Amino acid sequence: MTILAFIPVILYLLAIVLGLLGVPMPLAADTLSPLTAWMLAVSLGLSSLWSAFGHLTASEMVAKSIGWATSPFQLEIGWANLGIGLGAIAAAVLGRDAAIAITIMACCFLWGAAKVHTDEMIREKNFSINNAGPIYFWDILTPLTLIVSLLLG
Repeated sequence: MTILAFIPVILYLLAIVLGLLGVPMPLAADTLSPLTAWMLAVSLGLSSLWSAFGHLTASEMVAKSIGWATSPFQLEIGWANLGIGLGAIAAAVLGRDAAIAITIMACCFLWGAAKVHTDEMIREKNFSINNAGPIYFWDILTPLTLIVSLLLG
């Protein structure tokens, strides 16, 4: 289970490397830099689909890895992640306006999630792998990287 917690960070790093090397993403909109396109499709898109899969199909295991009890809210998180993932991949193809829209959504959702994780660390001393581990940093860095790449590109 521990290695699975690193998938979002691995996808983030893959997107950063491909984007900074200037590797064109297949089907990406011409209005996006390679970094923005890869961040949308791979870091935000595939990671969100990964999260959706976990919350929708293995909610008990995922809840335990976060340090939480299983809850029906995980289904809501799963469906939200499915929409974010598909929307991010679509934005990489559709272009800058769609990228800005999904980045705003990602900032609200992921920075809100990071705040919840921070509160859990402070109040509950919850340092479980999927509360205080790689996903915590991914929640903060992915929207930030998207904002910077959109401003620079």
